[in-house]
Amino acid sequence: MNPGSESGGSYAIDVLGTLASGLEVDSRDSGRKALAVVRERSPELIVLGEKTGEDLVTTSAGFIEMMLASLRSDVALPWPDFEQRSHEYGRLRAAQGMPLESLIDVLAVYRRATIELVSRPIQGKPHYDEILALAQSRLEDVTERLTAAIARGYLDHIDEEHRARESEMYGLAAIVTAMGRSLDLQETAEVALVEALAALRLSTGAVWLRERSSYKLVHTVGLDQDQVDYFARQVGPHVKASASAIGRSESQVDRISSQEWNALRAQLRVRGRTVGMMSVGTMVDRLFSAADLLFMAAVADQVAIAIDRARQFASEARTDHLSGLANRREFERVMEREVALAERHNRRLSLMMIDLDNLKRINDRLGHSAGDGALKLVAQQLQRVVRASDVCARVGGDEFAVAMPETDLDRARDVALRLRRAVEQAALGMRAPEHVEVSVGIAAWRPGQDWQGVYQAADTDLYEDKKRRKTVRRWQQEEQQPPAIRILGRSGSRRRISGA
Repeated sequence: MNPGSESGGSYAIDVLGTLASGLEVDSRDSGRKALAVVRERSPELIVLGEKTGEDLVTTSAGFIEMMLASLRSDVALPWPDFEQRSHEYGRLRAAQGMPLESLIDVLAVYRRATIELVSRPIQGKPHYDEILALAQSRLEDVTERLTAAIARGYLDHIDEEHRARESEMYGLAAIVTAMGRSLDLQETAEVALVEALAALRLSTGAVWLRERSSYKLVHTVGLDQDQVDYFARQVGPHVKASASAIGRSESQVDRISSQEWNALRAQLRVRGRTVGMMSVGTMVDRLFSAADLLFMAAVADQVAIAIDRARQFASEARTDHLSGLANRREFERVMEREVALAERHNRRLSLMMIDLDNLKRINDRLGHSAGDGALKLVAQQLQRVVRASDVCARVGGDEFAVAMPETDLDRARDVALRLRRAVEQAALGMRAPEHVEVSVGIAAWRPGQDWQGVYQAADTDLYEDKKRRKTVRRWQQEEQQPPAIRILGRSGSRRRISGA
């Protein structure tokens, strides 16, 4: 048989169609072989498939089936389906971070695998070159269309990600601006949560603040009162995470999937310290991407800074900056509360006032830094000798006070004695160039008395103790002087005349 060129072309078309139809049956086996080539050319795709659990053999077989179908002339090709599948493939690989060049390279592997499938059965047969040329021409066309569809899907995802990141940047800026408007801790937590939910397009969340080794819930959004505990058990501070974000942010973000909630949880960290926890989520299906986790981490860093700043401001508003004790304003609030509790529950309450006797002399002789050191020494020893339930404060330049609930006068006097010894021993241990001494006044609350009355009684006792100690020191100084002749002046005061 020696057909003409036209009949030869028809022959090639028929043979190619028949081959393609038969080879489609073994496309999965072909996909497996093609995947072996992909493993050499693009190993990152194999690693990615293993991590995500994707059946890469099925993916490879799918592309080979599309290419084999393009070789047949007896069926109408479902191009919309082919292009949609390729488009979604491109979007998926873009989301997974695969380079577009690698996808095009992989598609070329499938094309070569298809050529090999076609050429093997007709090797050495009539019209081999003609059939192979026709197959290559058609595969070139289909590969071009599939490549274009993959590229469109890839670029569509990149464009969406760009717009999403742009929106997130605006959201992050809004969060920073909103949280900068207040230094109130409660308000800061509320604003942080509301703005984070808006930026992530979620409706439910909660913020906990870290207090020693536990977390205290301070604000929720989108939860009824009877839902709060359940939400905390599902996505709260102590729930195990399914994935975590790895990035430059200090705060750690976890992805949590419970029975009902899809959520992100941020451990709010600043300067190596955990200051709180924030969980945001939804009960509808929501797949959080790696970009969502990283954005949440950036938000969490800003929230942590704002909460830490608000906490510091609140602490400074209640704390004396030098000693670290409560300040006068905070101490007055404490005393008012403790007197009310003592009145209501018939409890005992004592107040101790402490005065650093020689602060002015230390400042004059050694400078104010030495005076500050003496004040810190007294504050440190005061905290050592009192109970955790007692509240210590610096209420003036050289004055300290201690509110002592459930304490009678005898125990308060015992604490005062231990304080004097502790201050003396600490000063000796530090080899302080100037002697550090304290005077102490004590008063017990009486039923019907307000806190100002207790304060005045303790202050009066402090004055009497200071006067006694001053007299004792003067006598001690006179005893240490060289022998002298003392005579009484007309006023009755003693004068000393040194011997010649």
